[in-house]
Amino acid sequence: MGAFQKAYFDLVYNPLYDATTARLSRYKTLQQKCLQALDLGEARSLLCVGLGTGNELTAALQAAPRIRISGIDLSPSALASSRRKLRRAGRTADLQIMDAAVIRYPDGSFDRALCVHVLDFVEDPWPAVQEIVRVLEPGGRFVVTFPSRLEGTALGVALARDEVRTSLRSGRHPLAVVGDLLSKFAIGLAYVPLLARTGHRTFSEQQVRRLFERLPVRGLAIEEELAYQDLIVTGERV
Repeated sequence: MGAFQKAYFDLVYNPLYDATTARLSRYKTLQQKCLQALDLGEARSLLCVGLGTGNELTAALQAAPRIRISGIDLSPSALASSRRKLRRAGRTADLQIMDAAVIRYPDGSFDRALCVHVLDFVEDPWPAVQEIVRVLEPGGRFVVTFPSRLEGTALGVALARDEVRTSLRSGRHPLAVVGDLLSKFAIGLAYVPLLARTGHRTFSEQQVRRLFERLPVRGLAIEEELAYQDLIVTGERV
């Protein structure tokens, strides 16, 4: 990740994230699917790779209150937001500035690992995927998402349409729904540099399987979340 992209995430993307993307019903659906696939019922420890503003981290704590959580991200503003959310929840976690391609934890440090919407922004996913598997103990479970289609106006329109339908079904007044959509659109203009970035990759199910077959994993399962255009990849370390 280049210096410009790091600055963009720290100064623009993360400060706006909770007011925009994190409120989308499809984002919440994707988050729930990932946490369910992670199977936190008997988990003892979780590493959030690219924790962003801490939404997956706090949702995991709600699902498994006793779990020990660690989180890494390259953005200081992301870690600051996560710490604020933890303080409000009366919890603490080990949060560090760290690159997903070089995770500074020993082998087998965790029994769960979660990586959502991180591999969208790396040129080569192999080092990060290798590291995620390495820090899991034998039998440890991971959930990693990969972009299945290019981001762009089609995705934005699909998400907006779904948001309108969900809001109307919930009983909100149509004028309130339109006003909310327009405000989100105005804020969403700040995401244009993200959509225009170069080197953005997508992955097919076959490409993902070839990537993981080089690693000591078993029980690999891949589900495509069509509305959010992501592949949800689940498995365990051997």
